Amino acid sequence: MDDGSPGKGPVTHLAEEGLADAGQTLADNEQTLADRDQTASDRDQEASDEDQVSADLARAEAGEKPTHARTTATRAETSRDREETSHLRDRTNQERDISAERRDELSMLRDEIARDHDQEAADLDAGDDLTDRHAFRLEEVRRTSRASRIRAKGDRARAARDREQATRDREQAARDRKEAASDREHAATDELTGARRRGVGLEDLNNEMNRAWRQGDSLWAAYVDVDELKSVNDKHGHAAGDALLVSVANGIRRQMRPYDLLVRLGGDEFVCALPNITLDKLRKRFDLLDAELKDSGGGSVSVGFSELHKGDSAGDFIMRADSDLLARRSE
Repeated sequence: MDDGSPGKGPVTHLAEEGLADAGQTLADNEQTLADRDQTASDRDQEASDEDQVSADLARAEAGEKPTHARTTATRAETSRDREETSHLRDRTNQERDISAERRDELSMLRDEIARDHDQEAADLDAGDDLTDRHAFRLEEVRRTSRASRIRAKGDRARAARDREQATRDREQAARDRKEAASDREHAATDELTGARRRGVGLEDLNNEMNRAWRQGDSLWAAYVDVDELKSVNDKHGHAAGDALLVSVANGIRRQMRPYDLLVRLGGDEFVCALPNITLDKLRKRFDLLDAELKDSGGGSVSVGFSELHKGDSAGDFIMRADSDLLARRSE
């Protein structure tokens, strides 16, 4: 029914039809993001609690092997939790950025509606109709225009808050990933010698083998056995045996390059992976290690070598080096 007032422009009409739906969608998104914030916060607390458990166990039992195994498992689980939390935060901050863009679009739409209402008010002001109905319509249009501008301002403010929160989410996600990497590294490192632990170390060895095949590089394995470790433990105690293992591991590292791999396979056994080196140079490095240990009265090592063959498994690669060690001992 025509009330004699100027009609709403097409932009105003279409925009007002969608404003309620857009506002509800954004409100629903805000609730989803708030729920995710709570989930991430809960996971942060759980990770912190697990860290405290690990620290308490380590202090209570002073580095005993069963305790280290439990704390290592706890740290690995905490690392996985932190990774999942960082991914959750990444998704959340991406959606907050999208939400901020939509709020900006909504604010511009509200501004456009306000401008249409301003134009309608100007047209009414310019008219000659002085009836109460005309005055009421003019006030209604002006009120609607003010409300649109206020809501547009609120949308822009919420969009700014969304972007600020998204920035905080990205920073926290980066911290989560850094802590997860630290947890993984701690769980993967042998607590006594600083070498890679067996499980993770064999995965690293497989990666080195695949890299060598892919790039056409040579790769050598050195199997190192610490001589007379049991005798040292029996005569001088396990502290002396541990000191010998640390001395050997440090000596091996001095003969290796930063990118060479050192893995502790078991109690007195290590395996090293060294790419792009000749057998002659490799033998000289470990002869120097053995000489250093003997000169310092720090024991000795037996070493065997093997070169990577196409189609080797990690077990094949290591076994040939072990066999070479046994053969060299019998010479």
